[in-house]
Amino acid sequence: MNDLDSLPFHTTEEIPRSRVAKHRRRRQRGKDRRRSFVAFLVMALVFGMVGAGGWYGYGKVKDFFSVEDYSGAGTGQAVIQVEEGDTATDIANTLFKAGVVKSAKAFTNAAEENPKSTTLQPGTYTLRKEMKASEALTLMLDPASKSVKSFLIREGLTIKEILPAIAKQTSIPLAEFEAAAKDPIALGVPEWGRIDPAKPPVLEGFLFPAKYEVAKNDNAKTILSMMVAQSLRVMEEDGFLATADQLNLTPLELLTVASLVEQEGVAPDFAKVARVVYNRIKVDMRLQFDSTTQYWLIQTGKGRKKILGDKELKDPANNYSTTTRKGLPPTPISNPGKAALDAAAHPADGNWLYFVVTEKDGRSSFTDDLAEHQGPNLAKCKAIGRC
Repeated sequence: MNDLDSLPFHTTEEIPRSRVAKHRRRRQRGKDRRRSFVAFLVMALVFGMVGAGGWYGYGKVKDFFSVEDYSGAGTGQAVIQVEEGDTATDIANTLFKAGVVKSAKAFTNAAEENPKSTTLQPGTYTLRKEMKASEALTLMLDPASKSVKSFLIREGLTIKEILPAIAKQTSIPLAEFEAAAKDPIALGVPEWGRIDPAKPPVLEGFLFPAKYEVAKNDNAKTILSMMVAQSLRVMEEDGFLATADQLNLTPLELLTVASLVEQEGVAPDFAKVARVVYNRIKVDMRLQFDSTTQYWLIQTGKGRKKILGDKELKDPANNYSTTTRKGLPPTPISNPGKAALDAAAHPADGNWLYFVVTEKDGRSSFTDDLAEHQGPNLAKCKAIGRC
């Protein structure tokens, strides 16, 4: 037998090169014939599908290679939020997760084909579920799809001041906001917002001050959740929480410092105010901030007062008094903005222990010398009517 496979396994004969080459060519031709036959079967199957099922079979093959997309105008309602800085891909993923489009790629393709897609603005959009991607884009480009209501919350307000302000601007009953505010966990406040493991986290400090757009079907819970989410987003982006350990504070304590900074100074002084807080705590000195007592007055229904006396500052029931108590107040005393958060996490370098407003624009003078603080600095404060 001349076939290479018929040679004894234990043979010691040298196999002529010509026989080896001839055998390899023969095996290769066999493999080629088998591959050609398989390819023929695949093609026959494809064309058989077309022949037997018309365009149905072709459509299935075509869909395998195409981007998934809905074909209609959609049904129902879906509200999506486009954030500042979102790319077409970001928006596409948001739409996909909300069930608006069948695939993110379908929307990015539609955006690439529509030059007007570059004009999309941040905001809340009311769309439909299961929409053709190009129609979803067209609807988003229609101003009518954007929310018609908005509200603005400035920095430094407390929850008791924020809730009525939102209710007034959105025409949603205040009672609904007050009810939603009782469940901070449902609003997205993290576990580190707890003071007591047996009690819910605090909401104060987590309602980020900014301008918000309100969708037609938004309610008190969705609005407050949106504010909490924005607060956490800013903290994450700025590395705010990562600095808590470096400052030997818990995240909630750091947020509390930011709330003090927001109340006690103006933006150009924020980093110095933060440093005073840390310097006083370091030397076991009372903060002596009027703002903490003002917060207690608001919480107890008395409201802010222009001038505080010993009656309020040293009231035994005032658990927020930093005049009689050392350390930070029990909770944040306001809802700080980005500048105050940054200042608390990145205080200025200095050995200041005292500050007082000495300029009409709200700027303060800082010192570590009590005589200087009580003398010329306090005189300047009185001269402009701030003390």
